[in-house]
Amino acid sequence: MKTKFSIRVICLIVALVVLGGTAAYAAVTGSPYETLKKAVLQAAAYTNVTIETEAVLKVNGVVEEIDRTFVIIGNNATLNVSYDKDGNESGYSYVTNGLSINGGSSFLSDDDLQWTYAYVSPTYQNYSARSYFGITADDLNTAQMRFFELAIDALVGDLKNNVTMSSENGIRTIQGTLTGSQLPPLANAAIDMFVEQSGRHYWDHNQIGFDGSYYVYENISITQGEKTVTRWREPARLMTAEEEQALFDDTLWKEYPELMHWGYRQFENDGPYYVMEGGSEIVSETKSPATRADYADRDLFDVPMSDISLNYIRGEAQIDGNGNLLYAKISGAATLTNIFGDVQEIEIDGFIRFTDIGTSNPVNPIPGAERLLTSENMDSLFNSQHVGVYFLLNDDGTIDESTMTTTHPGELARFGGTRYYSSSLSSYAPIAAPMPVIPLDPEPRVPPQVDEGDDGEPGEEHANIALLNSDPQTDDDDKSFDSETTDAQEDDE
Repeated sequence: MKTKFSIRVICLIVALVVLGGTAAYAAVTGSPYETLKKAVLQAAAYTNVTIETEAVLKVNGVVEEIDRTFVIIGNNATLNVSYDKDGNESGYSYVTNGLSINGGSSFLSDDDLQWTYAYVSPTYQNYSARSYFGITADDLNTAQMRFFELAIDALVGDLKNNVTMSSENGIRTIQGTLTGSQLPPLANAAIDMFVEQSGRHYWDHNQIGFDGSYYVYENISITQGEKTVTRWREPARLMTAEEEQALFDDTLWKEYPELMHWGYRQFENDGPYYVMEGGSEIVSETKSPATRADYADRDLFDVPMSDISLNYIRGEAQIDGNGNLLYAKISGAATLTNIFGDVQEIEIDGFIRFTDIGTSNPVNPIPGAERLLTSENMDSLFNSQHVGVYFLLNDDGTIDESTMTTTHPGELARFGGTRYYSSSLSSYAPIAAPMPVIPLDPEPRVPPQVDEGDDGEPGEEHANIALLNSDPQTDDDDKSFDSETTDAQEDDE
């Protein structure tokens, strides 16, 4: 599975250079430099705002990944729409006083029903809007921020001669292009550091299985071109029929509390369960040079690099008459060479857009949810005011109250899906019609809205945040509920 680490790290490097370069672009007349710098920092602290971002990574002219964000931050709630690596909408989260709702592919049950999850708790009644970047207005006056500003100033250098600046209808537009030979020393040092650190430490976890007495697995570490394979084993035994019955009855930890320490595993789908007995030990350890085959199924940027040659970076920013940053975009191209001599042409295009500054307020994507999902109602249904609840949606996007449960949908499907219900899961209503994907264009995206009448019921027109072409990523290889997680597993994640 491809990781978004690569595109974000490269975007960070490009953004660092462009931020310095763009600031320099504005320095052509002196005062615009401070205006732009202030606008950038102020934008990082916006709280009532709608933010849309997109970064597209191309390798040898082919789109490899799209990283897209759509967020509405308001006084009383935040709506964050998530996307998969292909740029398709994959889910959302909505947070407000005492309630958070998550809809997405992670709650697609085995029988392909789309579940939505909500957490209700009176503990979180004091919602406080935070900026998307985690910076507050008070942070702008700290010593740390002043240091950051000085670092930006240090990047300016002679780049101020590579710019054009224009103004139309009260909007100032700053544009410019840099080539690799024009990069300041600090930016070059950052690129060199990235090359040195690339592929420095890489873990994999191969599950070998059960050999009759032990659970056997391998950790693979590749550091600076050397591969180390360490084979481990941990005592295990087959779960008894009585223990397995308790597992399916959800009474395993109550009837067999001693199993909680090391947990249990299922090595194959629909295979038997094994009880872990602890005491892992190394069986063998071998070292050898890393080969191209070791990276056959890995992301392009997992392979250590030997060189990055920056071809160009282009930037553009727009600021309104009040000093607000409205829009910024960057594009860049570089040539990457890895330790095996493979050459890749990399292109990155990205933008960030701020709209409804000071006036944004999201609407709950599920009509009537805030009236139904209250601590009082959860207490009457589930005997607790602190509840994580799953449910299906009706055709009109409202909650199907008959499907509300505190049991994870995956377990519902595994146990037959009728444990808490009077009818089969397959008879439940489908999710609402999906919201269409809006392609990249120069106009701001219209945020999702819900039209509610005076009586609080959904009006004739409403849009529900829903999945589009979802491709849920699940890990079916390891059904472990083991309380101990190996270092290899953590690093691989």
